[in-house]
Amino acid sequence: MLGGNFLSLFLNWLTRGLTVMGGLVAIVLGWPIAQAAWQAQQADSVLYALRTEKRIDRKEAAAGVEALSRAIALDPMASRILERSELLASTAQTPSAGLEAGERTDWLRRSRTDLIAGLANAPAHGIDWLRLAAVQLQLAGPSRQVVALMFTSQQMAGGIPQAWPTRLRLILDCWPLLTGPEKERLKRHVETMWRQSSTDRRLFGYATRSAADHAILTWFLRDIPGAPQELAKIIEQVNKR
Repeated sequence: MLGGNFLSLFLNWLTRGLTVMGGLVAIVLGWPIAQAAWQAQQADSVLYALRTEKRIDRKEAAAGVEALSRAIALDPMASRILERSELLASTAQTPSAGLEAGERTDWLRRSRTDLIAGLANAPAHGIDWLRLAAVQLQLAGPSRQVVALMFTSQQMAGGIPQAWPTRLRLILDCWPLLTGPEKERLKRHVETMWRQSSTDRRLFGYATRSAADHAILTWFLRDIPGAPQELAKIIEQVNKR
């Protein structure tokens, strides 16, 4: 009887000890992840400002990049690498950030590096394929590589309205490189954009920077009754502002 009680007591304390040890191990292993999350949160306000087109300066943007870099060093999640790529690319395109030409190019290159690394581990991020296409276009101009990236983004995030302004600009910039079948495929996509943005089609006006752009968009919309005429009015209204 005494032996049975001793064994029971021993097993009870052993179980408690293992539970405590397990908790300590979980804390030790989870600490870097918790620290990484805390560091990443410090960049949230900068990312929010960029996404809502609010003014930021170079110092704020650099602090956000550094916070995400610390988070990535602790826990290299693909989503954080892609967030840093967004911060770098968006800042490079924000005049209020005050980046000089050389700095802007450097930030775009760093963004491209992050996009390639992040998408390698999280390829389902359609918006980030579009961002990679836009960054590559800014760094090296129109190319078949940009076209391929644009189509990849269309397959994964074709129905996301937030992506349409950037995609329209990519289509217009890469027009001379598109094949006949690609133009027909994009024609259907542009028609879908037009129909689904019936309440506000100013994105077509903002994407138009030249008479050539106007002609290309007219070609895309030629089979929709009244669309070419409405497009002309939208472009005129946008240019007056």
